Amino acid sequence: MAMLPRFLIRQTRALARLFPLLLAAACQTPPPAETAVLAEPVAAEVNVPADAPRYAVDPGASEIRLLVYRDGPLARFGHNHVITGRVRGQVRAGEAAASSGFRLEIPVDSFAVDPPALRAEEGAEFAAQVSDEAREGTGRNMFAKAMLDAATHPLIRIESVALTGPDWNPTVTARVTLRGATRDLRFPAAVFRQGDALTVIASFQISQLAFGIEPFTALNGGLRVRDAVDVRLRLAARREN
Repeated sequence: MAMLPRFLIRQTRALARLFPLLLAAACQTPPPAETAVLAEPVAAEVNVPADAPRYAVDPGASEIRLLVYRDGPLARFGHNHVITGRVRGQVRAGEAAASSGFRLEIPVDSFAVDPPALRAEEGAEFAAQVSDEAREGTGRNMFAKAMLDAATHPLIRIESVALTGPDWNPTVTARVTLRGATRDLRFPAAVFRQGDALTVIASFQISQLAFGIEPFTALNGGLRVRDAVDVRLRLAARREN
């Protein structure tokens, strides 16, 4: 059997390791997630290399998905929720992770609560039906001043501080501004390039309390929302220069 060139061997191994991550994200099957919020801010500024090729994020093909879980002794009276929003912005993708970066925005008013198709994708924990009235009530609570305060803070911003490791599977340090609070996160991502197309997938957890959000409670605290929220991010971008 003919020997493959070394660069093809490396590429084949990289794609073999990347494929399960792409498949999981496409099917929205959650890999194990760790809380990404760092206890201490990173001693560095936002870094988006201006000389790296620019990829424009397609908001229609990109998504942030939040999985919010019920908690407390009366949790059976509540629902887990799927919240989805649109992402816009740019990715600067250099030849190495360290020469790459991004600036992303999520309009808060793009969030939709419990689309039935997405609940069906998420499996048994989201199988219970949610009425239109319940969805509308969840949306009002989410956009209200005590939660996302959408009227005052209409955008969520996510900006790169540093990317380390291989370009196809970097560890990302990002600065997130949510509801007027800025926190640093660290999480792994999967990056797939094909021609002028770029796909980025990440999965992690954030703490609501870390951003000054008191998780919703009802029934005298017997029913509450879990502080940790699972976040799934999928970006589809196309090269512009």
